[in-house]
Amino acid sequence: MGRISPAKYTVFLAVLILVLGGVGLAEGGLYLDMHEGDAAHMVDILLRMGLGLVPHLDFSTPIGIFAFLPIRWMMNMGLGIGQAFIAAQILIAVLFAPPVARVALSRLSGLAAWGFGAVAMVMVLGLVHGENATAISVSMYYNRWAWVAAFIAILLAVLPERSESKAPLLDGVIAGAMLAFMALIKPTYFVGFVLPVALGFMLRGAWRSLLAGLVTGLSVALAMVAFYGTEFFPAYVADLLSVTRSESRAAPGVSFVEVLNAPRFLIGTVTLFLSVIVLRQAGRDRVGLLLLLLAPGFVYVTYQNFGNDPQWLILLCVLLLAERPERGRRVLFNSDARNATSALALMAFALIAPSMQNIATSPFRNLVAKTEDHVPQFEGRAELDDLFVTPRRTRMVLARENLVDRYPELAPYASEDEEFAPVSFLGETLPRCALQGGDLVLNGYMADRLKAAPFNFPPESQFFVADIVSAIWILGDFAPLKGGAPWYYSGAPGVENADAIIVPLCPLDPSVERHALAAVEAAGLKLRPPLRDPMMLVYLIAKE
Repeated sequence: MGRISPAKYTVFLAVLILVLGGVGLAEGGLYLDMHEGDAAHMVDILLRMGLGLVPHLDFSTPIGIFAFLPIRWMMNMGLGIGQAFIAAQILIAVLFAPPVARVALSRLSGLAAWGFGAVAMVMVLGLVHGENATAISVSMYYNRWAWVAAFIAILLAVLPERSESKAPLLDGVIAGAMLAFMALIKPTYFVGFVLPVALGFMLRGAWRSLLAGLVTGLSVALAMVAFYGTEFFPAYVADLLSVTRSESRAAPGVSFVEVLNAPRFLIGTVTLFLSVIVLRQAGRDRVGLLLLLLAPGFVYVTYQNFGNDPQWLILLCVLLLAERPERGRRVLFNSDARNATSALALMAFALIAPSMQNIATSPFRNLVAKTEDHVPQFEGRAELDDLFVTPRRTRMVLARENLVDRYPELAPYASEDEEFAPVSFLGETLPRCALQGGDLVLNGYMADRLKAAPFNFPPESQFFVADIVSAIWILGDFAPLKGGAPWYYSGAPGVENADAIIVPLCPLDPSVERHALAAVEAAGLKLRPPLRDPMMLVYLIAKE
């Protein structure tokens, strides 16, 4: 096919950014339909950063700092958090546009080039992470960004540039920057793809690109050290290790085996390995080998992401379209190599199309959201007043409990489950209750009670809350726990700085509460007898 005009491709990307970004901004806020807890988690981190706190150094999170800096920059410019989120995505799309154009114009042609540009912009500017739930959600937005960075780096490494488009140093710089971005936003992607990207350059003999990538990555690391100090990366690694130690969140979705062979994934796995075979039989040995080396990273990243959408299938589609051989060579099942490659590309596209379609249409769903059906998630906070949720999901306080505790006569007929076993703390058995909805309502109640008698905590008080996430400090205008974790994974992060331990009597996640309280007991703190409330126990920490 003829070479694509750089000017036309630039206009194409610009139009996508203007349309998708503009539609996202047009409604004046974000109207969430699910994952409100993830939104509260994002709010928690951004508010801490607004106070001058630095992720990893001042609080614990396994999500990298680049996932939050663009949004925080937009908030610093005066935007509310909803608009700041969308504006940050537009910024990322603008920054990604030149690398996307470099990939398309130097390595792709026709449908593969135009499709890759559309997919990249859609994934950056979407307002849902994928799956098939037609809702708006900020959950795992950084995964979308990281997938696009991975696509760029992989295509630059795996596919050779056309002779008239050679710029090995530029390719290396872009790939190194994309890998650094992955490392500082979601290290899972860096771990999964850094070796295949390096091998891609090596097998093509692109040593200058490989060197440029290494220098770029090291330069980013040195810049981070210069800006945040030598403790930044050790603290980041410690936060990542906290996830590996987690007994409840080491993997947020289905098991590794299911990602390979569950009904939802098996056809994708088969398509991947058939693609490897067909490419190698068609004379595309190097690309086939690199695709095989990428397979563990594809599966690992999918396994580590909640929702487990195999977004790598769209990359597989682009790769197959780019590497279609000439007609005449026979491959698997005696089929024509070009036809077989096209069929596999179509299969990969069909498998991931529902997820892509959901992401692509999400900004338009935000535009037509029924504003009268939504309320601010955090009322009374000016910088948060354009982040909206539905009252039926957030204002009703719903819980799950074991009725055997209330009606012992049911015991002979019931069985027990270890996940819902009673939680004990300092010899006291807590009610078996799990909050199903209304966590901000309950957090608001507890925040108000903590300011009143008999608790009387002043604004500078810091709390360790034994639950997976808590907005008590935000809703009560307290201080965030120094060294604490906006989302709990393991241990008792920041407990040494707490003034009190808050034990919800109906937590969001009883298993998290169990592990958190066990870690508090192991910390050897001197705790006073609890102050009691119908919704919580409050243990003051005796300071020596």
